[in-house]
Amino acid sequence: MQTTQDQMPAAPHLADDIDLFYLLREFETAYRYAPTGGSAPIRAHMRMVRERLAKILKAGPQTRMPEPASLPATRHLGRALDNGVREPTEIFVRATAKLAPRLRWEYGYEKLPAALARKYAYADILGPGGFVDCAELVLGFVLFAPGCVYPSHRHDGITESYIVLSGAVSENDLGVFRPPSMIFNAAGTTHTIRTSLHEPALLAYAWTGAADAIAGHTMKFTRARKK
Repeated sequence: MQTTQDQMPAAPHLADDIDLFYLLREFETAYRYAPTGGSAPIRAHMRMVRERLAKILKAGPQTRMPEPASLPATRHLGRALDNGVREPTEIFVRATAKLAPRLRWEYGYEKLPAALARKYAYADILGPGGFVDCAELVLGFVLFAPGCVYPSHRHDGITESYIVLSGAVSENDLGVFRPPSMIFNAAGTTHTIRTSLHEPALLAYAWTGAADAIAGHTMKFTRARKK
């Protein structure tokens, strides 16, 4: 007997999708207690993430069921999770591991260098393309294989932050970030990310911005201007 569309089970509400619910709680905790280094803009961004996420958790909306997908870089996910359970981010990493089989890993770019295609992937959790719809907040993960160089890029109209869950990364060659460091990129700022040669890196990220900026955002690299 075939199952018709009307007979398909409805997607659960957030409160009933236990692994997803607790993972979002870990995002909330991380954006409450991550170190800010005394930065007022970082504190304001963290507060905005928490407030927008709190509304979602309180509303308990129906969730979506994206089709899981893997990419070459996701071969390193197991190692990244194993490394993460030895870090201060352990609880966040364990919550991520529970949802890992359901993640839809993507590139987000129409054109991607072959070398980067083997070493980079991201997965949305909350936002226009995540398990939970939200117009003004995007939460998810980005995974880098060892020796990855994520080329110069920027997000116009969108403030971005990363929380390092495992591994080590540098941004713009200005410092090395390890768990549970936060990396903050104000809207429109250009940044390049590099990873360790020997270990993968897993980062949680958040985007905040107006609904039209997030909905209309296209992923593209920033080309250096010719002199």
